[in-house]
Amino acid sequence: MKKKENKENRDSNLVGKLNSLLASYQVAYFNFRSSHWMIKGENFFELHKVFETAYNDATEKIDEIAERILTLGGTPLLTATEMIKRSNINENGESGKQEKCVADMLHDLKALAVIENQIVKLADEQDDVVTADQMTKYLGEQQKISWMLSQFLNKKSSIN
Repeated sequence: MKKKENKENRDSNLVGKLNSLLASYQVAYFNFRSSHWMIKGENFFELHKVFETAYNDATEKIDEIAERILTLGGTPLLTATEMIKRSNINENGESGKQEKCVADMLHDLKALAVIENQIVKLADEQDDVVTADQMTKYLGEQQKISWMLSQFLNKKSSIN
């Protein structure tokens, strides 16, 4: 019986972390969407597309994370109030300035990566290769977009 209780505690820790990630993705989604609407300047067209891609990607990941929580027997957070409380990301209130919007997106991606790395470790400890694989995929995608956004901020290339 003790092993089952330990498994339940481990599972609830994993579900709790997944809910934190779900909440953080929800807030990041709104930040990306706000940047998409408010972006201004010479790179408007390219950045407008980048932020649209980011919020569409966040929408897919939000659904996948909620479904993973349900698959593990948990309950995903359901209200905006719960999401804001549990998120590791703050709402940005975008200004439309390109460098700020890109820097804020980089910050949000890094905050998501911190939680995803924690989830990978928890999932590995529980031999949950499916959750670990899901998070590893997310991390790889975020590393690539983070590199591209950093190049933009460093003026080494444009975003295309």
